[in-house]
Amino acid sequence: MKHLFRCMSSRDISCYPEWIKISNSPSVKRIFQLFQLKGHGIRIVGGAVRDVLQNKQPKDVDFATTAHPNEMIDLFEKNGIKYIPTGLQHGTITALVDNVCYEVTTLRTDVQTDGRHAIVEFTDDFKADATRRDLTVNAMGVDHEGILYDYYHGFHHLKDKTVLFVGNPADRIKEDYLRILRYFRFFGRISDSRHDFDASTIEAISDNRNGLKSISRERIWLEMQKIVVGNHAYKIIIKMRNIGLLDHIDLGNFGNLCFDDFKRVHETGKRADMKGITLLSYLFHGTDDISKICKTWKMSSDEEYIGQFIKKHKHAVLQEDHLMLKYFKDLVVDTPKHCRHKLMMGLKELSLSETSVGDNLYNQIQEWDVPVFPIKGTDLINELSIPKGPLIQKYLMKGKEKWKKEGYDLEREDILKYVKKNGKRKAMILKGRIF
Repeated sequence: MKHLFRCMSSRDISCYPEWIKISNSPSVKRIFQLFQLKGHGIRIVGGAVRDVLQNKQPKDVDFATTAHPNEMIDLFEKNGIKYIPTGLQHGTITALVDNVCYEVTTLRTDVQTDGRHAIVEFTDDFKADATRRDLTVNAMGVDHEGILYDYYHGFHHLKDKTVLFVGNPADRIKEDYLRILRYFRFFGRISDSRHDFDASTIEAISDNRNGLKSISRERIWLEMQKIVVGNHAYKIIIKMRNIGLLDHIDLGNFGNLCFDDFKRVHETGKRADMKGITLLSYLFHGTDDISKICKTWKMSSDEEYIGQFIKKHKHAVLQEDHLMLKYFKDLVVDTPKHCRHKLMMGLKELSLSETSVGDNLYNQIQEWDVPVFPIKGTDLINELSIPKGPLIQKYLMKGKEKWKKEGYDLEREDILKYVKKNGKRKAMILKGRIF
């Protein structure tokens, strides 16, 4: 009966399936026990709690404790636990227990902030620590017994699929302007179609949007790539545009963005498997814009390649199936062998974004035994007496185009005959004689 009563309590999550898994983990049990034996308060906090309440398996489990960093180090060393002083100035140490990394952070309050970084002061007050967190759904903690500590109604907001800042939205935003984008990211993750953006939150975001200019572009991209593949991304992007936010994250530098194209792919593509750059590329008109935003947001070379690939080749999927397949087969044979892994990476993303293509095109290309063009420049020099120089490449290309047109079935001799005949017809003058 006691267990039944606790399961019915909104403050007790000991019966939640994902909590049972976490709490039964030997490494989690060990951390709880080590800190408790020394009289330190300790709770699991943040995203892991939020995920447990949504019946999702947490990717990471983080702890908050009353123990100070020097006390944690002493505890870990005496118990043979490897650790990394991840951020001692902020009280964070990463402990390696049973080959699993756990971040353990001293409870803290912000003494001074500059819109991104904070000077902190350690505390033993769990509520004070929760107060400095961004969103109510991220400000909850759970002790070793599965008792939920929720000072700002995050449990009810999560159940109601409502995303709100802890306390005054403007205060939380001014502490860290990146929280503007985090709000939109979590709106996409938690809210459903019944909910609109909180009016007071949007007002605070609009009033403080200039602060985003102080955030590193890499951090902007880290948040935006999660936003564009999340739920309600079109709704979020339009809201950002309407409150003038796009200008402050560099998306206002491209004239009219392709919102309709973005909406189409977001609604019909397999976005759960897509990379952020894939969806983002549909906002832009051309490859120059892709290069510009990739440089601005300091994306990887692979991300830029994917964006360029989408813009250059998405038109091909509008063709009939046999023409589309031929188009991409030609693209493969024209791509050096050592670069084809990137081509396949781009094709995979295109297949995910354009549902009319599906997996069929990607699988056919991946399983295709790519033929090798049987002619080299030395063949033209030795057998057709074409002198070294730019004409070699020109004639090779003519031969290759004929080979591709014939379905890659032309034999070596037939290609040489075609090149020779084509050369005579053109009457190209080579070193004073007609070839």
